[in-house]
Amino acid sequence: MRTSKCHLIIHFEFFLVAAVIMDLNTIVGALRHCGRIQAFKNGKALHCQLIKYGFWRDVFVANNLIAMYVDFTSMGDAENLFGEMPVRNVVTWTTMISGYTIAGSPVDGLRIFNLMSESGSEQPNCFTYSAALKACALSGNLELGKSIHRSISGDKLQSDTVLMNTVLDMYVKCGSLSNARKVFDEDFLPNSNSWNTIIAGYLKEAQMEEAVNLFHKMPKPDTVTWNTIISGFAHKESPETLKFLAMMHREGFKLDQFTFSCALNTCGCLSLLTVGKQIHCCVVKSGFELSCFTGSALIDMYSKCSAIGEAIKWFDQYPRYQGSVHDKLSLYNSMLSGYAVNKYNVAALDLVSQIHSLGLPLDSYTFSSSLKVSVNLFDLKLGLQLHGIIITSGYESDYVVGSVLTDFYAENGNIKDALKLFQKLTRKDIISWSSLIACCVKKGLNLLVFSLFKDMVYLDFEVDQFVLSSVLKACCNIVALEAGKQVHAYCVKSAYEMEEVIITSLIHMYTKCGDIEAGLTLFNDVSRRDTICWTEIIVGCAQNGRATEAIRLFQEMLKSGVEPNEITFLGVLSACKNVGLTREAWIFLKAMESKHGLKPRIEHYCCMVDLLGRAGCFEEAEKLIAVMPYEPNETIWLSLLGACGIHNNIELAIRIAQNLFAVSPQNPSIYVTLSNIYASLGMWTDSTKLRELIRETGMKEAGLSWIVVRS
Repeated sequence: MRTSKCHLIIHFEFFLVAAVIMDLNTIVGALRHCGRIQAFKNGKALHCQLIKYGFWRDVFVANNLIAMYVDFTSMGDAENLFGEMPVRNVVTWTTMISGYTIAGSPVDGLRIFNLMSESGSEQPNCFTYSAALKACALSGNLELGKSIHRSISGDKLQSDTVLMNTVLDMYVKCGSLSNARKVFDEDFLPNSNSWNTIIAGYLKEAQMEEAVNLFHKMPKPDTVTWNTIISGFAHKESPETLKFLAMMHREGFKLDQFTFSCALNTCGCLSLLTVGKQIHCCVVKSGFELSCFTGSALIDMYSKCSAIGEAIKWFDQYPRYQGSVHDKLSLYNSMLSGYAVNKYNVAALDLVSQIHSLGLPLDSYTFSSSLKVSVNLFDLKLGLQLHGIIITSGYESDYVVGSVLTDFYAENGNIKDALKLFQKLTRKDIISWSSLIACCVKKGLNLLVFSLFKDMVYLDFEVDQFVLSSVLKACCNIVALEAGKQVHAYCVKSAYEMEEVIITSLIHMYTKCGDIEAGLTLFNDVSRRDTICWTEIIVGCAQNGRATEAIRLFQEMLKSGVEPNEITFLGVLSACKNVGLTREAWIFLKAMESKHGLKPRIEHYCCMVDLLGRAGCFEEAEKLIAVMPYEPNETIWLSLLGACGIHNNIELAIRIAQNLFAVSPQNPSIYVTLSNIYASLGMWTDSTKLRELIRETGMKEAGLSWIVVRS
């Protein structure tokens, strides 16, 4: 290409002199050559000479001048020429429509198409309709797309399979599957491209079953078809990806870089490290191991499977890689993302410096991963510096970077700036909504969560199970049972009620809001119960005074073969505490480590000490505190102090209080509890002194409660 460009420049002056005696085909050949090798200055100079000698008035030459400017993506020059042309034909209009669409301005392309229709000077042909339909697909203009489809039918062009495939693609990309299916079934004889387009449409809309049905009906699936179905399932992080990969291999189709990348992505998302390694072997055998495309997918897979050492090892094999700048940056971004996900924050920052020193341009993926590192480190200064670079690099309006920036400010507690950035996002996808709502829940901004959720519903954004789970947590935080029921109804309406994350969130919401019966009803309707599901109902029963039921459910859980976790044991110990079952509690505590390999945490010992104290077993409680592998915290001593009040054990109470005064002299609950013990023993003078001390020092603040009042 470089040699061709030099050749053009050397002979350019000679060409200009001889242009007048050359035929139009020679001139057009030179124009197209300028466009192909991006010789903008030479193309402009040739345009000037063509004006000088009057060649530009020829519609054939003018159309090719427009095509040259389209190749330069200089649509301003193309439209200026278009406006000056004395004569235009259908090729002129079509080139302009196509040019704007290729340049990423489909709305302008449709403006030209509408001008053509209004002028009535030329009848659109199949190429014009095709260019306009592509513009409709990119801009999402379904209504104009339908109008063009009617015109195609009126012009009897349905026999043109390529054109009808463009109609089909327009409907798919505009999200109108019903119209796409009607075209596919009724309007023309589909070819392999038609099948692939409609299958991709169903996959895009998550209608996986219908996509698979069409796949099996297709007369002769090709490599594109297999890759389409595999890519669709990979996008949904479904294990079906690997099933179709195996089927594709058995059918004798060659697995390419795209196929391997989809499979590796699925292995990473599902943490299937062993399967990922097997696919890695196939990549090597197929000769794709040094491909940047599969290399990035391999690094990503190992990183997501927490095998960061393998990712680094594979990344280190690529310094000799001589691909394009884009391909090199893709490899570095994959490794940077791996460092960020696995919280190798220092290594991530070193890699960013390395990318910069190599002269590689930072893109949206680089900035996103770098911002995640600043979130990991809670480093506000670093994040602000990155934000400044993002602005100067022109990436602030990028929706991916904007989403991570919103997350960064929200995580750092700056919700005001997070909301400003969120409002500025040109494209708000489910990830940006979900991230902001999750951060608001974490920061306790529950009313803002409800407001954002209402906005999502009102604006007709897709609400997924993760957003609904966050909203249900907000309902729990303020014990908003009625709001929780409304969200439950929305889950049913949206067909999410059987998703595992939704089931456990609903059980948690009902039990936390005091409606244990609704929680139990939900639990009993679940056929497949995992550890989290069992744990939620056991803890819920314990918290709602259904201790016997909690213990029974725990025993059922063990019989079903589902392994409990630390929180499950905390729930069952709490149940024992509520009804004073000391012997059973000891059995459960010992079984944690001996039978289930779980080391009791400080919370488990705290629960056990509280139980022993309430039962009056102070000697056992003190022995347990002495032998436990943790330093006793304030919560343990306060629970034992409260038990002293119940059993009037003044000696132990004073000893514990003295220890607590030394550690937390400003904690009013110590003074209040000891004062109550003195009062219960008739030691009114001592009780009064402590109460006066609390008032004098101003330690105790007024209590606050949140209640929901029915109107």
